[in-house]
Amino acid sequence: MNSSDFPRPGITSFPLLADLPPEEAAALETLFEEKQLVQGKDVYREDESARYFYFLLSGTISLWHRRGSKEEQVRLLNPGEVFGEEALLGLPRRHATAYVESEAVVLRASSESLRARLRFLPTADEILRTVARGRRLVRSVSFPWLEPDEAVFLATRKSSMLLFPGLAVPVLLGLISLASIPVIHYRLWPQWAYALSAAGIIFSLAYGIWSAVDWGNDYYLITNRRVVAIRRVPLVYDDRQEAPLSMIQSVSVSSTLRQRPLGYGDVVVNTFTRPIVFESVPHPTTVARLLERIWKDRQQTEERNQREEINRLLAQRLNGVETAEIRREETASSSEASPPQTETLGAMQTRLVNGETITYRKHRFFLFRNLFLPGLLAVFGLMLGILNTAGMFPIDRPSGTAIAAGVLLAGLFWAIYEYMDWANDLYQVTPEQILALHRKPLGDEERRSAALENILSLEYDRSSFLARMMDFGTVKATVGQVSFTFDEVSDPIHVQEDIFRRMEAKKRKGAQIQHHQRSQEIADWIETYHHMTRGETDGDQEKE
Repeated sequence: MNSSDFPRPGITSFPLLADLPPEEAAALETLFEEKQLVQGKDVYREDESARYFYFLLSGTISLWHRRGSKEEQVRLLNPGEVFGEEALLGLPRRHATAYVESEAVVLRASSESLRARLRFLPTADEILRTVARGRRLVRSVSFPWLEPDEAVFLATRKSSMLLFPGLAVPVLLGLISLASIPVIHYRLWPQWAYALSAAGIIFSLAYGIWSAVDWGNDYYLITNRRVVAIRRVPLVYDDRQEAPLSMIQSVSVSSTLRQRPLGYGDVVVNTFTRPIVFESVPHPTTVARLLERIWKDRQQTEERNQREEINRLLAQRLNGVETAEIRREETASSSEASPPQTETLGAMQTRLVNGETITYRKHRFFLFRNLFLPGLLAVFGLMLGILNTAGMFPIDRPSGTAIAAGVLLAGLFWAIYEYMDWANDLYQVTPEQILALHRKPLGDEERRSAALENILSLEYDRSSFLARMMDFGTVKATVGQVSFTFDEVSDPIHVQEDIFRRMEAKKRKGAQIQHHQRSQEIADWIETYHHMTRGETDGDQEKE
């Protein structure tokens, strides 16, 4: 989003607060003041007193965190995001440094006045606290696949109420193991009983840590471009499902009788394919309302941009700018030719960026796995040759040589076949489509392709401990009712992000062309009407 998305510098100009009750919006508006921030200056420093909470109206702000003697950039904020959440949450000190990357305009409110007023504004309080906790989450967890200009409006995870049931079993097991030690000592049981108690304590600690990590490993994000659900089971499973905002059909909330009194539930985002579910998140109604507002604001922004385009074209027409000149100006950037593609993947290379085309192969693990048996056969043939040369083979030397050579050559040719089979399976992402090429050496060839604009959702999964350790997995693109898969590719997170970037670029380009064509048609109609009415006016004047 850019600053044009916020036509007036007020609280309700932000999508997150656009649906506030009028009385709460008016009360909140009086707390915030507009402030200009100069490029190259710090808004605040890490460990300073948390005095203000900020909304970013325009410009960019970077957040930096001190690690030892160095500072590292942890996030780049874009218009529409909030920062300085420590002031809202009542934390005394800043946890990061905010630096003005480009001249910015913010709305800010002091910590004391904001927190005091929010006690009487329940809707605003719940929204702002939900957003502020999401900001802390985004700052504390790395999401490297986010685009530099992608604004994170909301981030959440499962309710903390789910952590306690998950810890019940390991805590109970640990207490039983601890309580058994004096019993063992009193009853003079053998030494192995102490070892069993120690093993129970260690297991309960490991199980408790695993349960805590499993609870905190799932994240749900809403940005100005997409909805994302990340699900992980430690050491076992890793999955990220996402859909562009334009693919959302509806948003709903569901909660069970057990969930409702504890204030959490499921937010179901229905897309053209299977739904994306935010499972057991706190304040589900607030999360759903914010998502709906962001989704609708995106649609309104596109409509507003289209009206601005029509106004611009009509003004140019009425001011005498030639249509052909306008069209040449609009299409100049799209007529640049792509650089020629001459590079090919190296013998063991699994990813190649060649101009605007990215090519992938399966992870090298699958090559080495498939080479194991032919390699074993070749080594066996080599050993037979050595034994035959040493006279230790139970048959005559010429026959032994022929057998050893045959086994060795069979292993080598098998290995070459397996390498060619691995190397011939290619996946590509281009500016227009995704492609999958499966070709058997001396056999069949299958080629599948799908246009980027037809992709409805993306997800990846690393479905085993080995997949997570070796960093390979499957990327799934849903095209209609069919799944288009990039199987067993290296770094599936990066592959998914490559596809998403191409999807976004293609959609933006298509939307621009469509809007321009429609704007040209409307401008043609209005220009024709203008000329007709002006001609009638001139005719009436001549008659007079």
